[in-house]
Amino acid sequence: MTRIVSKFGIAAALTLGLLSTAAAQATKTKPTTKKAAPTQTVPVTKEGEVVPPRVDTVTVTRYVHDTVPVYRRDTLTLTGPTQTRWDTVQVVQVPGWLTPGNGLYFGLGAGSYYPSGGIGGGQIPGYAFQMNLGVDPKGSPLGVRFTAGLARPDEEQLYSAGRGRPEVVNLTGDLKLRLPFFGSSRFPRFSLYGVGGAAMVMFKDLYITQTPSSTVSKTPVLYKGDHSWHDQFGWDAGGGAALDIGHKRQLFLELRAINFAPKGYENPHQVPVILGVNWY
Repeated sequence: MTRIVSKFGIAAALTLGLLSTAAAQATKTKPTTKKAAPTQTVPVTKEGEVVPPRVDTVTVTRYVHDTVPVYRRDTLTLTGPTQTRWDTVQVVQVPGWLTPGNGLYFGLGAGSYYPSGGIGGGQIPGYAFQMNLGVDPKGSPLGVRFTAGLARPDEEQLYSAGRGRPEVVNLTGDLKLRLPFFGSSRFPRFSLYGVGGAAMVMFKDLYITQTPSSTVSKTPVLYKGDHSWHDQFGWDAGGGAALDIGHKRQLFLELRAINFAPKGYENPHQVPVILGVNWY
């Protein structure tokens, strides 16, 4: 019995060995083949017509997200006592002449008065007062001015008997031309100007030289022989210099010639020299 089992075992082992060897050889010699890619099948109808392939439409939806910033405002509430802090403001003082006067102005002045021409023989120099009212437009060199002046020359000693102190009132309306000026932050602003226009002259107790002729001497005589007020039209012209002294004030010095021509007499000439101040 044992021998039969042994024979069956040996037979089985031989059979397994032969099968293993055959399988290994089959593996070495078996050709490898690639699987062909699937091809698209084109359907054909019975009549031979080709049916076009089916096209599927794919819709792609794109979503865009916008970011909107949201700000939050917080309220800060202070409770309890508070303290106020003040910042120091520095005040800088600048010279007043850095702001030149412009616009409407009023002025007062006084000075000397010099008679000449027809009134130079019967009067000697005296004094005069003057009042100005004018406008100097900003940005324009041309302005206007009205002037009222009172002059009191002295009597010439030879013709002083029997008459009062001569008096002359001059009313003038002038154009005023301001010439180019110069100045800086260290020095006051200095300017020149010229004036000229019409004059109304009122006077009394003036000795005026008559117009020379064969029958008239050049001896001065009292005008019209009385002590009443008389008036004559004339003209005036002159110029001056101005210096800004701050706070819209201006110091001026000017000289003008004021003439009038009474009929039958030599033309009188007046020359007031005035120092004064204008306030803008």
